[in-house]
Amino acid sequence: MSETTTEIAEDATAFDQLNILLESIEQHPEEAVRNHVRALVYTLLDLHHSALKRIVEIVSVQPTGEKILQELSEDEVVQAVLMVHELMAQPLETRIENALEIARGHLKIYGADVELVEVKNSVARLRILGGSSTVNVSTTILKAEIEHALHEHTPDLLNVEYEDTIAPVRPQKLVQILPRQPVQDNSLPKEFFMPIIRADQVPENGLRVVETIGINLLLCNVAGTIYAFQNACAEENSPLDESILEDGVLTCPCHRLKYDVRQKGRSLNNSDLRLEALPSKVENDVVKVALPKKD
Repeated sequence: MSETTTEIAEDATAFDQLNILLESIEQHPEEAVRNHVRALVYTLLDLHHSALKRIVEIVSVQPTGEKILQELSEDEVVQAVLMVHELMAQPLETRIENALEIARGHLKIYGADVELVEVKNSVARLRILGGSSTVNVSTTILKAEIEHALHEHTPDLLNVEYEDTIAPVRPQKLVQILPRQPVQDNSLPKEFFMPIIRADQVPENGLRVVETIGINLLLCNVAGTIYAFQNACAEENSPLDESILEDGVLTCPCHRLKYDVRQKGRSLNNSDLRLEALPSKVENDVVKVALPKKD
């Protein structure tokens, strides 16, 4: 039997390490080994559950027990362990609502909101709300904001489901205003800046591919400055998802062409080639990219 080594990133949390190791065991070719490890894990979990349950019961009957448990639950590691063993004082639905409240702070940037429809069998069903400013925002981005908050605060949540479409935000009462004649304003720009993604989701000196309203974008972070391009090599429009970014130079994996990101994607191999650069900026920690308005 050949031995395999599972690589774990140095910055991985204890829970991430555990999940990675368990997933590697599930890939083991021998069923007897998989079953043996599963039995070992379940036995340890049962032992820890019984011990933690007794600890919570003993502390809770003390004069300051409620305060102690509250302080313990505020510790991230302790909280996560108690959640796994279903020993948290707050029910799952309450913790989901708290996490969604945090997510709403990020969703407001995109003009969106979220509602909890129901929780059933540790699965949350959500409804995303949006208005006119949300039309051009990818639902993938909105879901990522929501699930990031849920992952941090409800690790015992098994899954998240969404209603099929984005519902309109409930309108406020508006004062009726008589219509006015449209005014032609030729000074308006032909492009607008669309919120794309949080800046911290584009790794420094790394790449991030995002698709929005049918446009595949490539975001490059060079020493904290983010540059935006259409995700297509100037040679045959090949995608640049697997490109390498080093010292501000992007190398296409298909043709080995090199592009200077800081020089609007100018090719270092062929002066006639250039990536299609898009104006971008960061406002309120959100990357915004200028996209041409459709006629």
